[in-house]
Amino acid sequence: MRGWALASLALMALCGPPACRARGPAAALTTSPAADLPDPMPRPDGFRRGASLGLFVSDPEPAVQQRIYSMLLDEMAATGVTDVELVVRYGQQTVDSPGLARRAGLTPDDALLATVIGAARARGMRVFLLPIVHVEERAMGVWRGTLAPPDLERWWADYRAFVLHYARLAEASGAVGLFSVGSELLSLEGEVPRWRALIADVRAVYHGQLTYSANWDHYAQVPFWDALDVVGLTAYHELTPIADPDEAALVAGWRSWAEALIAWADARDLRFVFTEIGYPSSAHGAARPWDHREGEHPALDLQLRCYRALYRAWHAEPRLAGLYVWNWFGFGGADDRGYTPRGKPARAVLARWFEDSRVGIGVLGEASR
Repeated sequence: MRGWALASLALMALCGPPACRARGPAAALTTSPAADLPDPMPRPDGFRRGASLGLFVSDPEPAVQQRIYSMLLDEMAATGVTDVELVVRYGQQTVDSPGLARRAGLTPDDALLATVIGAARARGMRVFLLPIVHVEERAMGVWRGTLAPPDLERWWADYRAFVLHYARLAEASGAVGLFSVGSELLSLEGEVPRWRALIADVRAVYHGQLTYSANWDHYAQVPFWDALDVVGLTAYHELTPIADPDEAALVAGWRSWAEALIAWADARDLRFVFTEIGYPSSAHGAARPWDHREGEHPALDLQLRCYRALYRAWHAEPRLAGLYVWNWFGFGGADDRGYTPRGKPARAVLARWFEDSRVGIGVLGEASR
């Protein structure tokens, strides 16, 4: 009885507001929040219309987990998502801990991960697998970008084992088309021989495309892009410090950062993917998109304006090879203050972009891996 109740509560909570529960997860949304946006630039099959799916279900029952993730994948497919990002995390206590390891409650079970990858593939979606180091004790300015392990040899041995474990799992799945060798490890990016050796080791066991997820303010300092297939970076920079900004201010907030990124990519003839991009539906969403702390009140209108500004700034940029919205997992709906676009007006902007930019896309086959 307890398991049934947990399943029912989890599914009802994830679906969000009553209207969502009445219509079901794959229901069409009104397009009015995106109706006056320009037509998106047509994009070929390879463009990554992506969203991250957090593997955060706390219920231990595999059947419950599978039902929830299946429901979320159905919603994503109904929004036009063709590429799913799955984040896998190993943990270390502090930035100066000697090593990292699998953590209960943090690291997903391999069997569950394989099931979700298979479920995404069954829906015609490609999968991007992103291993991330999770620092458990953080403070202002202290995070995985400031790692300082006292024993580099031990730390790199642990990190290599971490990345190669998931590279092998990605290869065995036959459904992971993009794999990241790291994410936002700013303080360790200068270890060039170690990175090149790791990339070579990954290529020996995994045959899809490789990237690295650079921080939005550090992509130009990464010295091993030439060893990878596509540039990856997060895009959480401040759009404007103005409280409750209008759409024009948000579009303007992209200008200098976007111009610098495009000029950098043009000079090297590179294309790039936003490995993470999103806005919490909280009052600080435009000023601090990276700040996952939920504000006091929901701000769905601000989140919508941020997504509209994202669309206007990037839908027609040829150097952009795709994006992964952070994060589909969450309660969603009018009272939600987190990142998810579920049951919120921002979802309509994604649907407009993803669906209307398609050029002859059907079910993604093995050639798209």
